[in-house]
Amino acid sequence: MTGELVFITGGSGHLGYRVIVDALQAGYRVRAAIRSQSKASQILSAPSIKAINPGDRLEFVEVPDLLADSAYDEAVKDAVYIIHCASPITSSYAQGTDMEEHFVTPAVKGTLSILTAAQRASTVKRVVITSSVVAVIAFKDFTSGKIHTVHNEKSRTAFLHGPYHSVMEAYSASKIKALNETEAWIEQEKPSFDVVNILPGFIIGQNELVTDVKDAMYGTNKTVLGPVTGGGDGSKVPGTSIHLLDVALAHVKALDPKVPAQAYALASEGVKGTDWATSWDIVSKEFPDAVKSGVLSQGKTAMLPLPFDESRSEELLGFKFRSFEEQVKDVVGRYIELKTAV
Repeated sequence: MTGELVFITGGSGHLGYRVIVDALQAGYRVRAAIRSQSKASQILSAPSIKAINPGDRLEFVEVPDLLADSAYDEAVKDAVYIIHCASPITSSYAQGTDMEEHFVTPAVKGTLSILTAAQRASTVKRVVITSSVVAVIAFKDFTSGKIHTVHNEKSRTAFLHGPYHSVMEAYSASKIKALNETEAWIEQEKPSFDVVNILPGFIIGQNELVTDVKDAMYGTNKTVLGPVTGGGDGSKVPGTSIHLLDVALAHVKALDPKVPAQAYALASEGVKGTDWATSWDIVSKEFPDAVKSGVLSQGKTAMLPLPFDESRSEELLGFKFRSFEEQVKDVVGRYIELKTAV
């Protein structure tokens, strides 16, 4: 396993960057897909990468158009494993853009392109795909707060076509269709390689590539940071979260052939879920000086119950997921560093 080549998409993203770090620490060679060489420079100058000093164990390949036919064929050459993190996220959506074209089409086409590229490359043994808990829950249930069924990695739901009434609904649809199409493709093609789907909740954790406090609010971290910096309108948020470090580690652990090739649900706090409103109690205890100085101030948030049983995933992956308290401490601690930097 040591020294085998892993091709990673979305390498400059919140999750993808951390997957690169973990893969290198585990002894793999990494080829990371990026949109431009400036992203490569940013990754190479990050503290964790500099500490590893990967040398020729880390290389980059530009994939400027993820929707092009055979987009990944050259990039996956000689790869033994593939980790596919790249997919449209809600914070990248531009108002007025067709939601199906922004979310659903690239999510599905990108995933199928990875699978067909892996099939054409005779070297690939396993593909690990970043999916989401929203891929296995009907959107109306995800946002209702009235779910009585406990979901897990075996849950599935049907894809519904648009029009979509919110960015989150379109994002959910993209994840549902990508997962369902992946499993249909496997059934039809019966590839020689294994496929693993990782289903995380809201990914919370500091992004080492972010050096500007405004950018710290980007993406899912805003779910925690908004309500402890005077923001939030009290809207209820589905109660499922997971630490960034756990998501990245799960992707790398899933490369091991001893780990069963299946889906894995990643959500902290067990069936009771994440109570977002506890974030203020956590920061008040952990960062009293920041509260006193006004760097942190209480906003509003609330939880929509979303029972998710991650116990089987923890057992098979071989580690316990970090608590919501650890997620809050990590992302808020980094925010304070950036906010108070001279």
